Amino acid sequence: MKQPFDISQLIDELEPVRPMSLRRAFMLPVGLTIAAVAVIAAHAGIRTDLMAGAPHPMFLLRSGTLLLLGLVCAATLLAMANPGVGRQGHGWKTALAAAVLFPLAATILAFAGQPFGSSGTMQSGIQCLTYSLVGGLATAVPMVLWLRRGAPVATDKAGWLTGLAAGGLGAFAYNFHCPFNSIVYTGFWYSLAVGLCALLGRLIVPRLIRW
Repeated sequence: MKQPFDISQLIDELEPVRPMSLRRAFMLPVGLTIAAVAVIAAHAGIRTDLMAGAPHPMFLLRSGTLLLLGLVCAATLLAMANPGVGRQGHGWKTALAAAVLFPLAATILAFAGQPFGSSGTMQSGIQCLTYSLVGGLATAVPMVLWLRRGAPVATDKAGWLTGLAAGGLGAFAYNFHCPFNSIVYTGFWYSLAVGLCALLGRLIVPRLIRW
């Protein structure tokens, strides 16, 4: 005799799953960025103008742009773990457009003859890349793990956003040590750091979060 279908059997083995809290996920890269600032301050030191309580205007502009780029890209990225109809998330494009003003201005000034920097520029630039990449990697790890828990559908976009967010936050952390205020230096080395992080994110992250 055919047994009647019991819908309760479909849920016998189900277990409750902890909800994915976007706020909690967002606090992880923010906390790691703060930690990166502390590590860089302890290892390399803080800018003299900050120590004197009189930050240079370039520091403020650079900090605001990098932080805006990193946080907006991170928020857009983390929201991709829960895809939904109507979620566009174009704010990161505006933040990226604002950040592009730095390399654009640097290019114009370089062609106009503004010097690139002193003899220590190259060494500081390499240090900028190193610290930004390491700091960016630290912030990227929890974001990638968060995406692996969810169901991102645009993996290539997620890769770019991971790199932009990590690069922006990593460069923001190094910015507290960087002694240079030149727009040409900023437009070249910081853009290189963020761009390299974005490229690495695009090449690596999609393979880690594909489902």
